[in-house]
Amino acid sequence: MAGDIPTGEQIVVKVDLPSTATHNGARKPGEPPTATHGSARVLHRYGRVHVVHDTTAIPSGRPGIRTASAGDASTATVVDATGLDQIERLGLAAFRLRASADYQQNKQDRSRAGEAWDMDRPCTDIPPPRGSSTRTPGTGSPQQAGSPQQAGAAPATSFAPTLLGEQVSQPVSGHVGGTPTSSFMEGSIAVGVIIVEGPTVDLQFTAAERTKVVAEIQNGLSWYATTNPAADLTFSYDINIVRIATPPNPSAADLEARWRDPAMAQLGYQPNFDGVYNYVDDLRDRHVTRWSYCAFMTKYPLSYFAYSSIGGPRLVLSYDNDGWGPDNLDRVFAHETGHIFGCPDEYAASGCNCAGTWGRFATPNGNCDACATDSVTCLMRSNSFEMCRYTPSHIGWGRGVGGNPALVQSDFGQIGNFELVVPSAFAGMTHLWRDNNAPGLPWREPTQVIQGSGRIDALSMIQSRLATPGALEAIARIGGSLVSLWRDSGPALRWSAPAPLANGVAGTPSLIHSRLGRLGTFEVLVPATDIGLLALTRDNDVAGFPWSRPVLVAGNLGRVDGVSLIHGALGTGNLEAVALAGGRLVHLYRSQDGSWRTSVVFAEGVAGNPVLVQSRFGVNGNFEVVAPSATSGLVHVWRNNDASGYPWSGPTNFATELGRVDAVTMIQSSFDRHLEVVARVGDRLYAMARASSGTFAWLPPSRIF
Repeated sequence: MAGDIPTGEQIVVKVDLPSTATHNGARKPGEPPTATHGSARVLHRYGRVHVVHDTTAIPSGRPGIRTASAGDASTATVVDATGLDQIERLGLAAFRLRASADYQQNKQDRSRAGEAWDMDRPCTDIPPPRGSSTRTPGTGSPQQAGSPQQAGAAPATSFAPTLLGEQVSQPVSGHVGGTPTSSFMEGSIAVGVIIVEGPTVDLQFTAAERTKVVAEIQNGLSWYATTNPAADLTFSYDINIVRIATPPNPSAADLEARWRDPAMAQLGYQPNFDGVYNYVDDLRDRHVTRWSYCAFMTKYPLSYFAYSSIGGPRLVLSYDNDGWGPDNLDRVFAHETGHIFGCPDEYAASGCNCAGTWGRFATPNGNCDACATDSVTCLMRSNSFEMCRYTPSHIGWGRGVGGNPALVQSDFGQIGNFELVVPSAFAGMTHLWRDNNAPGLPWREPTQVIQGSGRIDALSMIQSRLATPGALEAIARIGGSLVSLWRDSGPALRWSAPAPLANGVAGTPSLIHSRLGRLGTFEVLVPATDIGLLALTRDNDVAGFPWSRPVLVAGNLGRVDGVSLIHGALGTGNLEAVALAGGRLVHLYRSQDGSWRTSVVFAEGVAGNPVLVQSRFGVNGNFEVVAPSATSGLVHVWRNNDASGYPWSGPTNFATELGRVDAVTMIQSSFDRHLEVVARVGDRLYAMARASSGTFAWLPPSRIF
């Protein structure tokens, strides 16, 4: 983001829709969850005023303003606020503020950037369960039940925010007896912004401050939406400015209830916490969204300047932001929104620890600053728009892919299904399979695996020969560590938890089931963090299947970015590999004496992991290699194993219509000996195949995920 402003944002005013007074910014019946304007995706909805994101339409990345009909968003003009309602005007004014040079400069120069949050406690609480609000007869003042310090404690007679330590292993939800309103952060979300003002000037917001509040919320939520486009986040807003007559009382037993309850009454809801639940439920219904929550912004005295409920339904912020200043409200709001969707605190003073199970995928708090030896900068730890590898899993980001895909044709199904795993964009890995027994060869619904491990950077997969059908066996690189995992072959088809193998690794690894030994050994090559490769072996002839210690090989290659390994079928059969080093593809092999030897550099201009297979073309079986090109598409190189000297041919470019390809996998399938390729481009996967006769042409790629 340039100056913390997501690039490619524009305002679109849909002039042919009714105002929010009748439409409320909601989807019309049947409208898809994430609407688009041409190639642009809607991030924020303020009735007819939409903030959209389209990096292709705005190469400079500068925010713009335009009007559009429902079917056209291409006419650039200056938006006239006449005829817009309060929500639409605030959304437009907030965007204009964010687009201003002063705002962007303030974000670039923001105070205390990167500092760990200095809160002296956790900023989460346990809300009372639904239906626990009561009234004290004759007083008219609301009383709240609930807010025990831990789940199962006896209800209290009133509700004052009790800040929740991270020793609780499962987040406590206040949605007892109702439908959860913020289980994970994907899809459409309704956000209720309630600016609560008091009877005196010091408790009221100027027009500029109201715009500032909306702009900071817009900026903080834009960060989430543009950090993970695959989550398809769209935020629809309800904004209320509520002025109450209640004077402040810093000594009140429940500082929040003092201003919250009369504010909810003015909005037409019960003057207690049940009114908050009902308001959030109504938000979701009116805006036709998947999730909803509300945010109170006030200048009234608070027990703490910012806090929220893990799992919802509300967060509370003070405008002065306790020394962090209004220019950091966007990050504080994003931090508290993280709690709404399941994140724990990671700063040491919160009392966090590295255990527990948090969020959609029950992930431990592995970046807790009090115990993690390698704690990194993260929004849940410090004043930064960055995420550690655990936070995306906590908020439940399961959609989108990253890293390299790994494809095998399995023994499952009569013909042999395709099994594909790929690191998810932010946490764990995604497993898809192609049903080769069904008409049209459909790719079946993906499943999410081991999100609790956080982000996986690279992986490799085989189907073992230790059973019929064999288990799917995988190794994955998580940061600088290598782990192994497997999926049983039935009936549960369940993936195991990862087991550690080695540290000091980098790049893309490769796993094979060799023909060495009685049952065949597992062989792994993986780039080391500095130079060369690490080699590991699993002895499948020994009880417990022990792995060897990693051994450094091929140090002469320097830094290696990726490797692909096979057990060749030439002569007595060497282990053969192709490594990517400095944009060049290098062939190497392990001879019968166990030493690895470098052969030749056979291609350059490569910018992604290579994949090597020994095909069934030719008498001896040619070597076939594909890899992402440094320019566009993929390169294909092959070695003629029937010719003297084993000459390499190519490279040949294909799939250039995909543009820059990030990673690739390849097999030779049983379908007429086709070479089958799956390529990752951004957060999308494309499949293609090469005909096995005639011109050997590559078929056009088709998107599968």
